[in-house]
Amino acid sequence: MGANNRLEIAEKAQPAANAEVGDNKMDQIRELMFGGVVRDFDRRIQDVSERMENELARLASDYEKRVAALEARLDPQLEKLATQLRQESTARTSALDDVDVRFSQAQRTQRSEINAILQQHEDSATAAEARAREALSQLDARTQAALQAVRDALAAARNELGGQKLAREDLADLMAEVSLRLRGTQDASKNG
Repeated sequence: MGANNRLEIAEKAQPAANAEVGDNKMDQIRELMFGGVVRDFDRRIQDVSERMENELARLASDYEKRVAALEARLDPQLEKLATQLRQESTARTSALDDVDVRFSQAQRTQRSEINAILQQHEDSATAAEARAREALSQLDARTQAALQAVRDALAAARNELGGQKLAREDLADLMAEVSLRLRGTQDASKNG
């Protein structure tokens, strides 16, 4: 059995060895047929790759130079703009502070003027009230004097009328007599 195993292993190993020899032969045939073309392609690809790397390096260098030149031109302008912005900000802050101070002063001035005007009006109202009280007091005194005069006049008229009552009774008698006489005259003229 050991011999059979060996024989089987040898039979299996022979096609594998034949396959390796066959592969080597194929590689040799390929090398003969296409080797020059493949090497030429490899060389061309290597050349193109080197040119691409050189061109990329040149472009990167050119890009870096342009960026540096652009930064060199922009940095002073940016610094100038930043300085202008700081100056303008400072100027505007100062102007706002100045406006705030002026507004506060104007507000205080107007408040003082309004308070002075209000004080004048209050003083004027107080004086007018005092004058009105004085006028009312004088009017009250005159009214009281006039009322007293009217009361006195009424009392005098009552006394005078009381004294004239007798005269009225006399007048009534006289009128009654005149009336009788007139009647009598009228009766006589009717009869006659």
